[in-house]
Amino acid sequence: MAARALVIEDDATCRRSLRGALERLGLEVLEAVSAEEGRPLLSEGVSVLFLDLGLPGIQGDRFLAQLVRSHPGVPVVVVTADDRLERAVALMREGAFDYVAKPVDHSQLEAVVTRATNEWHRRREVNLLREERDRREGVKAVVGSSPPMRKVLEQVRQAARSTISVVLLGESGTGKELLARALHHESPRRDGPFVALNCAAAPVDLLESLIFGHRAGAFPGAVDSQRGRILMADGGTLFLDEIGGMPPELQAKLLRTLQERTILPVGAEEEISVDVRVVAATNRDIQQQVADGRFRQDLFYRLVAFPICVPALRERPSDIPELAYHFLHAHRQEADRGEVARISEEALEVLQRHPWPGNVRQLENAIQQALLTMRAGKVLGVDALPEEVLDPTHAPALPISTSRAPATAGDSPSGPSGFHDPQTGKILPLREIEELAFHLALEENDGNTTRAAKALGVARATLYRRLKSRKVG
Repeated sequence: MAARALVIEDDATCRRSLRGALERLGLEVLEAVSAEEGRPLLSEGVSVLFLDLGLPGIQGDRFLAQLVRSHPGVPVVVVTADDRLERAVALMREGAFDYVAKPVDHSQLEAVVTRATNEWHRRREVNLLREERDRREGVKAVVGSSPPMRKVLEQVRQAARSTISVVLLGESGTGKELLARALHHESPRRDGPFVALNCAAAPVDLLESLIFGHRAGAFPGAVDSQRGRILMADGGTLFLDEIGGMPPELQAKLLRTLQERTILPVGAEEEISVDVRVVAATNRDIQQQVADGRFRQDLFYRLVAFPICVPALRERPSDIPELAYHFLHAHRQEADRGEVARISEEALEVLQRHPWPGNVRQLENAIQQALLTMRAGKVLGVDALPEEVLDPTHAPALPISTSRAPATAGDSPSGPSGFHDPQTGKILPLREIEELAFHLALEENDGNTTRAAKALGVARATLYRRLKSRKVG
C-alpha cells in the first residue's frame, strides 16, 4: 500500500503543484483547502501532512498546535513562503517535523518526504509496541470484569496518577504482582524498571543484601559488590511482596529509605540517593501484626496510605469462565494441544462451583493440567479436570510427612530420614520416594507445575502423568 499524504493548502495552484510532485514520488494524495475540511481526512491513514500556515478560518500555526496533541503519530511538514532559518526553528519548537518553502523545490521535497515517511513508520512501530505492552502489563492485562475487579482496577488507575504509597491486600494467588505491574505501567514511571522481591521467600540472612545491596567484603562470601533491589528499581517501582515477613531490623532500615530517599548498602560508608516508588503487598493481617508488635506502626502508616483489597477468586465467580479461556489460549500450544478451542459448559459450571483456595494461580494450574491429560478432541470437558477440582474434599495425600526436622550433630547418616517409613524405619520403595519428590517440588513452588518440573529435571507431562495415575484411597 502506498504512503498517503494530506495537503491542506488554500492556494489552488500551489496545491495542484504539490499534489503532482507527491504523486510522482509514489504517494497517494488527499486534498483540503482549510483546517476544518482537512481534520476528518486524518482518519484515512495519513502518513505525512503538508500544512500551509496562511489558511482561512483556523490559522495554520494554531492548527499545528492542535495536530501535535491530537495526532502525534503524523509528521507535519509546514509549507511556508518564509524561508528564514529562525522561522524554521520556531516551527520545529511548535511541533512541526520539517518545512518546505514556496515555491517548492522538488529535490528538497523528495528528501523531506523520505524522512517524513520513515518517521511515520518509526512512530507507528513505537505505538504498536506500546499497545502490545499495554496488553501485557497495564490494566488491560488483568482478566476480569466482575464488579469487585472493576473496583480494584479503578483504584489502580487512581493510585497510578499520584505518588501515594500503595499496599495490595489479599490471599496468595490472587494476582497482586500483576496488579502492581499494572499500577507501574499506568504511572509516569512506566518507562523505568519494575523490580519485584518476595520478602517471605528470601533467606532472612540475605534479605538485607537483596534489598539494599552490599559492598565487596561486607561479609564472608561477598566477593563482589552487588546492587540491591532498591537501586535496581531506581527511577521506577519496587514491589515488595509479603512485606509482613520482613524482620523488624530491616523494617527500620526500609522506613529510613522511604523517609530520606537514600540507601546504605551493607558494608558501605556513604548513603546513595534513590528515586523509587515502593508498592507493598501481603496476605497477612498487617493491622494485627502492628497490634502484636511484629510490624512497625510508623512503617505501616508510611506504606498503607492507599490500601487496595484484592478479592479472592471465590468472591468473583463470574470471572472464572473468562480466566479459564485466557489460560486455555495461553497454554494450549506449549501443551501441544493447539486444536483445543473450547471448554464445555459442564466443565465451566464445575470450575465456577469450586472454592479455589489457591485462587487464580490454582485455576491456571488446573487448566494446564487438564490440557496435558485430556483425551483427544477440541473441547476440554469435565473428565479432564483434576480430581481436587471435581471433588473439593479431595487433596493429594503424601505417603509420609513432607516436613523434615533439621539434622543435628548426633544424627547418623544412615539413620531415619524423609526416605524412611516412620513406622518401620525401613527405606521406602523407589516409586514412593519419587512420588514424594514430585509433591515436595509442587509444594516448594506454590503449586506451579512448570517450575516444579524444572526443579525435578523432568518434563511437565511426566509430572502430570505420575500425579494422574496415582490412586488415592
